[in-house]
Amino acid sequence: MSIVARLPRRTLSLTEEEEAAPPTMELTGRRRMTAEERGTAATIFQEFRADRRHREFVVGCLNCGECTTGCPAARFYDFSPREMLQIAQNGDATTLWDAMQEKIWACCQCYTCNMRCRFGNDIAGIISVMRELSVSHGLESTRRTLAPFGRSLTLLMTVGTQVASDMIQPDFFRDWGPFATGSDKVWQVSAEVMRKAIPSDVLQTTRSSWEVSVQTSLELFRIYEETGVLDMLRGLDPDLTEMLIDIIEERREEFVEARERFQDQLAGQTGPVTTFSG
Repeated sequence: MSIVARLPRRTLSLTEEEEAAPPTMELTGRRRMTAEERGTAATIFQEFRADRRHREFVVGCLNCGECTTGCPAARFYDFSPREMLQIAQNGDATTLWDAMQEKIWACCQCYTCNMRCRFGNDIAGIISVMRELSVSHGLESTRRTLAPFGRSLTLLMTVGTQVASDMIQPDFFRDWGPFATGSDKVWQVSAEVMRKAIPSDVLQTTRSSWEVSVQTSLELFRIYEETGVLDMLRGLDPDLTEMLIDIIEERREEFVEARERFQDQLAGQTGPVTTFSG
């Protein structure tokens, strides 16, 4: 008798609801999918494969694993760029849905996988497409994953950065090595030359690093509005979206007031003047 035949047989126990409507065997890596989730997964998969970037980013896979060997996220998480590429190339709605629950957010977007790929696949790019779809469809898993990053997102969308000049220190960025300090010995230049390479107004303060002109802010906000970023964010975090919209309106009012003051000053001047328009 074979070993398999000797194994104990187990019967599947179902609840009353499951007995009335037997569940399908479509499973994700964590739990059984509901009917609503299967419908959403099918829609996302269709949009994913129809995206023009899918045809541009997914070329082919040699299954060499070079992308994963150089991936920093693969060292610490259950994440593999090769798996993401193979899902994009040959996966179905269920495997894509499973990856979008958590794995796609482990990617650092460092693009090391792209540089290592022998076929020229844009693996980091196709992961970005997966992220966009998860945000645009307001997946609950995405909502939970991104919830702690509201402050960072606010800074990025209003200031453009979340790193100030005084943060570039070896204690904070040990993996950068000696280049993080701008050492005179490393660069083979004098300290005076190094100081000239850094704007004097950021040597003693981080204030100027966080300041953004009103025109720049309004240009960023216009991009967010016209590209649908705010609409995507509204479906994921309505409160954060309303806060950003309030900031946008404040900046617009600030710009209008500055323009009116400038026009009043021009009215009292004579000779050639420059125009100030929004």
